[in-house]
Amino acid sequence: MSMAIIQRRRARKLGKSDSAGMMLTSLMDIFIVLVLYLLVSQGTGVEIDPPEHVMLPMSGVDTAPRQSVVIVLSGVDVRIQGQPVVSMAEVVASDELEIVPIRQAIERIKADAERRQDQAGVHTEVTIVADQSVPFKVLKKIMLSSSNAGYGKISFAVHQL
Repeated sequence: MSMAIIQRRRARKLGKSDSAGMMLTSLMDIFIVLVLYLLVSQGTGVEIDPPEHVMLPMSGVDTAPRQSVVIVLSGVDVRIQGQPVVSMAEVVASDELEIVPIRQAIERIKADAERRQDQAGVHTEVTIVADQSVPFKVLKKIMLSSSNAGYGKISFAVHQL
């Protein structure tokens, strides 16, 4: 037998072990890093304040909103990044599935963002802030127009329960 094996057997008989004790310094470092991470990540949410005339639906939300292009749907008009694009009456009356002025406005925002290399437009994400009275067929038209403009990720703003 090798000498190392014999020494280990003797150490076990005497109550000694090869393993070192637990290092508390390393655990404290891990906990400090964890606490700092949690403190920093707690305040990184993006707040979207809907206009006064838009009543958001209630829903349970698990994730914080991210920076994105904001489309506001009210009973009066459709606004993209705060600028009126088309009236709600035109969107409701249209038989088309896609609303061309909305797609064109989103494409302009994307092109401007790529030119400036602005992160809000490059990520191709849209947040829809819609009044709870907006019909689903209008939401479907807005989502299709956004998707056709190259914005595949679509989120809805809601009140958190």
